[in-house]
Amino acid sequence: MDVQQLRYFVSVAELGGLARAADILDVPQPTLSRQIRALELAIGASLFHRHGRGVTLTDAGNRFLPRAKTILKSVDRALLELHEGDSRLRGHIVCGLTPSVGRMMISEYVRRFNERLPLARLSVINLLSSQLHDQLRASRIDFAILHSPPPASALVAELLGRQDLYLVGRTAVGPDPSWVDVSNLDGLRLVMPSAPHVTRQPLEAAAARHHVGLRIEFEVDAVDSLFDLVAAGFAHTVSTRVALASKWAEPNLVVQRIVNPAITTELYLSSPAPSDLTPLQEVARDLARAVFYSTCGHLTHAIDSKSE
Repeated sequence: MDVQQLRYFVSVAELGGLARAADILDVPQPTLSRQIRALELAIGASLFHRHGRGVTLTDAGNRFLPRAKTILKSVDRALLELHEGDSRLRGHIVCGLTPSVGRMMISEYVRRFNERLPLARLSVINLLSSQLHDQLRASRIDFAILHSPPPASALVAELLGRQDLYLVGRTAVGPDPSWVDVSNLDGLRLVMPSAPHVTRQPLEAAAARHHVGLRIEFEVDAVDSLFDLVAAGFAHTVSTRVALASKWAEPNLVVQRIVNPAITTELYLSSPAPSDLTPLQEVARDLARAVFYSTCGHLTHAIDSKSE
């Protein structure tokens, strides 16, 4: 068994159901169910009676619950004692994420930050990449995951992965519903974020190289509102896969990868040079990298698969 399985077990037992616990823990219910089953197999006993109204503890579950709580208290106390004497891991961290990346990884990052750095405080801000870069240069944030930052002598940008761009709309454009040529975008009615947004520069550059006239009729920076307009049939848009997976886009929209040429954007972890990082900043930054790979890495052409 592992500690996380014990935490899941205690939460399900106290909340009386997998669905409610999954919602509170922000964990998919199938994942939670698998972890509970793995715990049952590890200890060789069934912990819950499962029925239509939820779950109830078996006799073994009732006996195991107070012991599980005792184990978790001991683990938490040990972690606290481990870090209490390390003043290097105290302080305040400010992490910057783009809105779509933040939507995917904030919950998991906050959870793991709290476990790994219980004596530190965390602030997470969501801004466009250009704004995050300005905040980094002004030393207002400690590190950020952002798109294609411009060079800055005091900062190090580590490439995390590349994303394809996709045309999104209520109907397919061109002969194939899974892909669309750049040439097919000529004159197509589009709703797009304003110019600083990550999708605009590579899209406009590709269109210019191939003499494609982009018809951008609306500019909307709020990604959820942008997808609402697309779903309502106002226009098509161009999006990254991470944004499409961030629960903003409706599942019935048609998503076509842009090809001939393929258009990509790059995601970076940007921070001060290693020699300028405090131990707390270094641990928090490395944790952000690990959480990015676990939550967003499968949506990009990953450059690495580092773990924390």
